[in-house]
Amino acid sequence: MRYAANLAGVEHIALGSDFDGACSVPFDASGIIAVTQALIDEHFTDDEIRLIMGGNALRVLHAGLPRN
Repeated sequence: MRYAANLAGVEHIALGSDFDGACSVPFDASGIIAVTQALIDEHFTDDEIRLIMGGNALRVLHAGLPRN
């Protein structure tokens, strides 16, 4: 995450949603605490962590949804 944030900016990265068993990942949703701690250890701010952990994904999904 740090590499991606330095390269593209924290507004352009997000935690993936590959925790449904459809593909093999090194951890599942039970490891989210470890991911959050790793972000804290990398000195991401609370606001940056909110973006990475869902805020950015919500923003992109919302922008792509049709407006009624």
